[in-house]
Amino acid sequence: MSYIEPIKKNLISILRRTRAGNNIFFGIKHKLGRVHMPDMNFPELISIEIASACNISCVHCPPQIRELSSQRRKHSLMDLETFYKLMDEVDKFGPRRIALHKDGEPLLHPQLPEILKRLKQKNQHNVYLTTNAIKLSNDISASILENRIDIINFSIGAATEKFYEKVRGKGFGRMMDNIQDFLGLAERSTWKPKVLVQIINLPEFPEMKDEIKEFKRHWSKFNVEIEVWEKLTWGTFEPVKKLNYRYPCYSLWDSFNINSNGVVTACCMDWTQGLNIGNINDKSIYEIWHDGALRKLRELHIAGKENELPPCEKCNYWEWQPMLKDYPL
Repeated sequence: MSYIEPIKKNLISILRRTRAGNNIFFGIKHKLGRVHMPDMNFPELISIEIASACNISCVHCPPQIRELSSQRRKHSLMDLETFYKLMDEVDKFGPRRIALHKDGEPLLHPQLPEILKRLKQKNQHNVYLTTNAIKLSNDISASILENRIDIINFSIGAATEKFYEKVRGKGFGRMMDNIQDFLGLAERSTWKPKVLVQIINLPEFPEMKDEIKEFKRHWSKFNVEIEVWEKLTWGTFEPVKKLNYRYPCYSLWDSFNINSNGVVTACCMDWTQGLNIGNINDKSIYEIWHDGALRKLRELHIAGKENELPPCEKCNYWEWQPMLKDYPL
């Protein structure tokens, strides 16, 4: 099996470099029923950013890079009343996927336990939480487990303290200890969330291959899933590779991104809020989802005019999304 997986990944990578290859790859997935058609009535993935600030400064994350601070919005926390209102509406449409993160660190919200408690009170949503784990206390860990959060993604980014300080900042030891403590609590808990440990491949650093190798070696000893992500451009950085074709970004049909200040953006990569499609303080999720602003963005993507949208022009997030046979309007 260890030999088959790399061969499979290489074949997929070769196929996905061309338009014809993608048609073959996703054509097979469609026939096998492995590409999910989105629900046009109400978004299936709702990202709720409860805190926009972050306590570290990752070199690959534009919202937290000091040199880009002039483009950054004012940081804020989502108030509980707004969060409860959002959940009341989401609950009416049945189980959804809910992500409690976007540009900031969710564990910075002082009322996080109340937020976690409300998530599954009325419906069994699938809840995903990404954190850098530096603020992960035993109390927060217990709350995550008690409230049955489904997926915990520990965004670690390094195998060694030296590299961590270079690409993220201080706090490597505390972060590692906090994750170890969480894994111990999870082992003793009746609720067993899926635990991911994540490192991002930053090709500009010559030591990156060794970091990834050591990262895999270290975390393979634990009951976690190891994730190596390719670097995202966030519509800001130049792509490492440029493809001469594109297909519409699936996220415009699948996800709904609510910023802590109430602004709804069409994509989780839109850190400057350039793709503003409404405000949750003025309209409901349902109203914004069916509004003309989102439809116009979908039409531009279907027409192959993504370059007319500055956040989309340099974005490579679409490459990680499935290609549909038909993009409904």
